[in-house]
Amino acid sequence: MFELAILGGKVVSGAGVAARDVFVSGGRVVSLSPSSSKKPFSAARVIDARGLLVLPGIIDAHAHFRLKMGPGKYTADDFTSGSAAAVCGGITTFIDYTGQGPGESPLAGLQARVKEAAGRSYADFSFHCMLTGWAKLKNPAALMGAAVKAGAPTFKMFTAYGARGLMADNTELSAALKAAARLGALICVHAENGPAIDFLAGLYSGKNGIKALPLSRPPFTETESVCRVAALAAGAKAPVYFVHLSTEGSAAILAAARKKGLKVMGETCPQYLALDENIFEGRDGHLYSCCPPIRTAGDNAALWSAAAAGSVQTIATDNCTFTRAQKDEWGGDVRKLPMGLPGSQTLLPTAYTYGVKAGKITVERMVELLCENPARIMGLAGRKGFIRPGFDADFAIVDPATNTKVDWRKLKHNTQYSPWQGRMLYGFPKYTVLRGQVVAEAGELTAPKTFLGQFQPRTKPQLI
Repeated sequence: MFELAILGGKVVSGAGVAARDVFVSGGRVVSLSPSSSKKPFSAARVIDARGLLVLPGIIDAHAHFRLKMGPGKYTADDFTSGSAAAVCGGITTFIDYTGQGPGESPLAGLQARVKEAAGRSYADFSFHCMLTGWAKLKNPAALMGAAVKAGAPTFKMFTAYGARGLMADNTELSAALKAAARLGALICVHAENGPAIDFLAGLYSGKNGIKALPLSRPPFTETESVCRVAALAAGAKAPVYFVHLSTEGSAAILAAARKKGLKVMGETCPQYLALDENIFEGRDGHLYSCCPPIRTAGDNAALWSAAAAGSVQTIATDNCTFTRAQKDEWGGDVRKLPMGLPGSQTLLPTAYTYGVKAGKITVERMVELLCENPARIMGLAGRKGFIRPGFDADFAIVDPATNTKVDWRKLKHNTQYSPWQGRMLYGFPKYTVLRGQVVAEAGELTAPKTFLGQFQPRTKPQLI
């Protein structure tokens, strides 16, 4: 007897769409058969997926849950509320970040975060290791190697936030890139010009309201850093992955670099694909602060083109949730404004609505951006991201004809607003399945007291 049979749905992969019946046992896909097949079977649960799209479970390669912001201060979504939002939006695996301080062991940070999330997550999870305070680390390459061996082959570095001890200089970035290349690991870079931002923030903050945010982080603060780090990666003969790209210029740099054969990869987010600077207008404009900031419709269009063409490889959330009260503490000074948006529950619907429904990308390309490419790049290939025999039975099953009006009150995020409030979105999953178990149905958890999420040790990244 099968644990689960999903019958008559259109199974989507990057290679195409085909009507298939999917059979699951032991938490894994056992077989796929043409939907016209009349072979007898027995299953503990059957999902009638006629008229539905059967997608691999979405992989969010960039999330922040219970991110420490200072002594006793954290973002609003912890692993429980954040993963609830994730699975209700079709995400079955997310990759968060370690939280150790500059100069502290990445492996110790990894172990601490795994312990923090264990038994509290509805979705499977993994972690990128923060790699900050390079000069303070004793034998940093060996410390990286220990984290890789423990299942965390990706490391995050910054070209900003010097006051917090996070910013790496060119020498440190080059050394880390070379070490990662030797280890088969991957450096992920938050690319913004920190000193320029600090200068501009001092110039504009306190007298321009929320408009100080785009004024202090103009496009060149991102593109300069992307160009510089890409050059450093080329010199180190190492791959590099840029997180949350927001500008047309960054997309152009990646396209040019990849055309030259450089091993550069990039990620963008729904807020940079479908929202523009008009969101800052009005009394609540400060709620939509994130870094980099939301930009222009021209940047939206360029990033969609890059996602369609392959110069941007993934769409992730950069989920970083704050309450209204936390945002309201800024007092008009953008330097004190918490940066981040809730996005886990709306990743798939925004990608489907503004990408597939709008004709910017095909549904096959969306699956590459949300499932297959994150699995390959982040070392989850072979288990996640594809609907194939032997892979984890993770699915987001969507009715493409159904839309839902976004209301933050019905989302699982621990906050009181959504940047998508009032918008009609297609693509909210009818069912989310994690390793053969239906964990969410029609936007609600099926077993709120049961946490099936497990730590996913990852293998070495694949370069695409």
